[in-house]
Amino acid sequence: MKKVSILIAARNEADNILSCLQSVAALEYPSESLQVLIGDDASEDTTAALIDEFIRDKPHFERIEIRPADSFSSLKGKTNVLAQLARRAKGEFLFFTDADIEVPRGWIENMLPHFKSNVGIVTGITAIKGGGFLGLMQSLEWLFYLSFMRLLSLFGVPVTAMGNNMVVTRHAYEAVGGYETLGFSVTEDYALFRAILAKGFRFVQLFDRRVLTFSKPIPTYAQLLIQRKRWMYGAISLPWGQRIGVYVNALFLPFMIILGVLLPKFALWVLFFYVLCVGAWLVSLLNWLQQPQLFIGVPFFWLYHIFTNFAMLINFYVRKNTVWKGRLY
Repeated sequence: MKKVSILIAARNEADNILSCLQSVAALEYPSESLQVLIGDDASEDTTAALIDEFIRDKPHFERIEIRPADSFSSLKGKTNVLAQLARRAKGEFLFFTDADIEVPRGWIENMLPHFKSNVGIVTGITAIKGGGFLGLMQSLEWLFYLSFMRLLSLFGVPVTAMGNNMVVTRHAYEAVGGYETLGFSVTEDYALFRAILAKGFRFVQLFDRRVLTFSKPIPTYAQLLIQRKRWMYGAISLPWGQRIGVYVNALFLPFMIILGVLLPKFALWVLFFYVLCVGAWLVSLLNWLQQPQLFIGVPFFWLYHIFTNFAMLINFYVRKNTVWKGRLY
């Protein structure tokens, strides 16, 4: 069996880390071919104690204390944690996930077969588990955008990678010099993705329920906008054609308001067609992934979608700094 390393960055994850580690421990991949490295990034809660207790009888798990003195000079936060974990990884393949993610039992077996013909990076899909109405909207949003990423990938158009459900070959990672060469980024997964492609490696974007991971929801809308501030840094770094799509998507709400004032009947037809297309797309992808519990949110998603896209854009330009895990970037 191929040696695999799973890298998990954790900071103040006392509420999430056990669910993550339990899902990793339940993986069907043989433990003798598996290395799990958890980087504890100076957590101020009980994250370290919870990890230590859980891995006490699991020799293939290891908690790595990430100390400021060990930091690479150009790195900080999650990027620094992952760089240090990758240095310790022994696997031929590096699997990346987050401390608030639950992975499926067949995660590794269903990701590895896609590494063919110079593929350097494979990324899966993620949905949200729980969280009431806001969690339901986030889950539909994740799957909605990931389905379009998959569609574009079929035409060879790369968009980004999912750092909570991503695999890279050691060869590809070392070819770009690792995170310590790439430097700091609040969207470290996107930075690694683009660097690997720039080196001539191919990518695979999956849309397969067998590699569907589940994340914890962002509990409030205010916190959601903080998260999306980080995401927007990646969005505005996309090639110009894709970047235009980001702005068109974000400005759909004010466009519809103006159109409603000038041509109200035509605006209603445009909105009807938009709602119909979004709903039909969601129903088809939920059927494909066999996620019937999410159907209840489909009639409401269009409104959340157009409002949140506009709010993300305004928030990106108004909010001066990015706060993540208690740190200011």
